Amino acid sequence: MIFDINKHSFEIKKRKGVRLSSIGWKEKDFQEMMYKNLDVLLPEDELLLIMQSRQWQEEPDLMAIDKNGNLYIFELKAWESQESNLLQVLRYGQIFGQSSYEDLNELYLKFFPNSNGLLSSLNEKFNTQLTKEEINQKQKFILITNGLDFKTRATIKYWSEQGINISSWIYKIYQVGDQILLDFETYRQTPNPYEDINEGYFILNTNIQGGEEDEIDMLTNQKAAAYFEPWKYKIEQINKGDKVFLYRSGVGIIAKGIGSGIIDKSSYRGEKEKWSNEEYSTKLIKFKKLSKPIKASEIKKISGVNYVFMQTMFSIDKDTGEKLWKID
Repeated sequence: MIFDINKHSFEIKKRKGVRLSSIGWKEKDFQEMMYKNLDVLLPEDELLLIMQSRQWQEEPDLMAIDKNGNLYIFELKAWESQESNLLQVLRYGQIFGQSSYEDLNELYLKFFPNSNGLLSSLNEKFNTQLTKEEINQKQKFILITNGLDFKTRATIKYWSEQGINISSWIYKIYQVGDQILLDFETYRQTPNPYEDINEGYFILNTNIQGGEEDEIDMLTNQKAAAYFEPWKYKIEQINKGDKVFLYRSGVGIIAKGIGSGIIDKSSYRGEKEKWSNEEYSTKLIKFKKLSKPIKASEIKKISGVNYVFMQTMFSIDKDTGEKLWKID
């Protein structure tokens, strides 16, 4: 919800949202925006994305798994939803709620062929010891819909009160002159007071869980890189002059450098036909490998924050960043 503030009278007035048609968008435009910015909109420290919808397949728009092995099924409805949309997300629940670990792992590997598999990725990301039997024991349904669509929101509220694990993630569009604003409400299991920090200091995971090649490439060519949608877009957050720390999972920060401000888009591991433009990177100036890694426990002690280090990239505050930067 956005309010206009009268700085003289100290009054506030709720600004009215607009529909997508008011800004000349169709539903596919909203979906494209969502897909391109999943790295920003999806709480990566709480969910592991396992798939995005493919054309002509009876699949949800998104599916993800949390640290307890629960399956999240997302349906994006940019326009005002109808009852059939709610039934659709439940239909996907019927299909994929019965999927075995092997079924979900096969699907995951289609989207992330370079990973070590779904179970390994989950346990590495969340530092857990889940077993195959614990995957997909429960499902949660998420319908992403327009905040003006009160009928669908009321229907979701009703079924949630009846015991179905369903909720809505609400978006609202506002137009202020020529500027378009998006208000997007995701509901975390645990509120993250640090997610809005953006002071020019980043910790980037070197993707060692996918093999040594990516980390070696970063260290050799003195760059920060991320791969595949939506994670590759995180590199675009690094501006000229920002300080970046390269973090090896299970070891700690192993190198650091300063963003050059130039984004390079290239094929992943040289596979031009298979993985064209799936690597986004930026050169790091004043690049330096550390003589001794800064362990996660030390970072937490310095910052006072219990970070989830398996995220692709996350921001840290300036005070913590400067203290880490001084460590050689």
